[in-house]
Amino acid sequence: MTFTATQRHQTCFHRNIRSPHCMIAHLSGAVPRRPVSPGRLPNNSRRTRNPPVCQVLQLQAQTESKVDIHSPYHLDEKQIRCYQESGFVRLPNVFNAATLAHYGPTVSLEVAHADKTPLEEDSDYQKAFTQITNLWAKSKPVEEFVLGQKLGRIAAEIMGVEGVRVYHDQALNKEPGGGYTPWHCDAYYWPVQSDKIVTAWIPLQDVPEEMGPLQFAAGSHAHDLGRDLGIGGDAHKKIDAAVRKGGFEIVSRPFELGEVSFHSGWTFHQASGNNTDEPREVFTIIFMDKDMIMAEPINHNQHLDHIRWLPGVVPGNVCDSHLNPVVWAQ
Repeated sequence: MTFTATQRHQTCFHRNIRSPHCMIAHLSGAVPRRPVSPGRLPNNSRRTRNPPVCQVLQLQAQTESKVDIHSPYHLDEKQIRCYQESGFVRLPNVFNAATLAHYGPTVSLEVAHADKTPLEEDSDYQKAFTQITNLWAKSKPVEEFVLGQKLGRIAAEIMGVEGVRVYHDQALNKEPGGGYTPWHCDAYYWPVQSDKIVTAWIPLQDVPEEMGPLQFAAGSHAHDLGRDLGIGGDAHKKIDAAVRKGGFEIVSRPFELGEVSFHSGWTFHQASGNNTDEPREVFTIIFMDKDMIMAEPINHNQHLDHIRWLPGVVPGNVCDSHLNPVVWAQ
């Protein structure tokens, strides 16, 4: 086994899922915000505050083991089958409190520094969540976390590939009072040729139901419920109708600290609003097969992704720009 990335820096609980192999399974986002209730921030402001990990995890971290982003996570056959059949899997205890307390505040500060747009100027996509991308290329601690062997190895093993690269990372924060995230599938935005691409959704705190955990349409990765629809307009209504007509089980439950979900690019997912007084802070990393071939972009968003995340890569060639390092390989 050889590791090609820098070293510097379970059970799928799937209630009522069709697959008999799944026992624990869950990604996320937010649409137009709910009205701001008394005591909440005005609509033209962004809340910048220390993340829950700064306030909640410090004492807990003292009793946890040391920071760990490299050790292997044991996946069993049921978990791998769960991902392949359902399009997602939720894995408990991927990270301990010490690890999240170490890296979480850095992510939060990067978001606070970068997010300056008044809410009334946001697009529909931006209203769904506060999104800051490719932090690993701007922050050494975030680079260290993104290139950690643990997540990369999990991604490779559940997809059944020999290794993975970074496509990009992003912070997806839902502010207090933030609205729901519409139904969508991520691969709509990605100019790649295969489905060997996965998003790791990493909450930086516990995510109770009222905070807006990810909800998945189990098995939707194998069906076209609106693959040509991005976030915005009436796309949510169309996809929601398709999900319900198709009888897909909508799987949702709270995330516990240290739990991480992985979902396929074609898995349709949504999230409810954040009805708490704390921000829902989540960091995501998109991993793709290390041999992924770039496809010809077929919509405006894919053209933008080509420019941003695959600079210099020519359609038909491997997605191996300087922004796409190999994280883990056999």
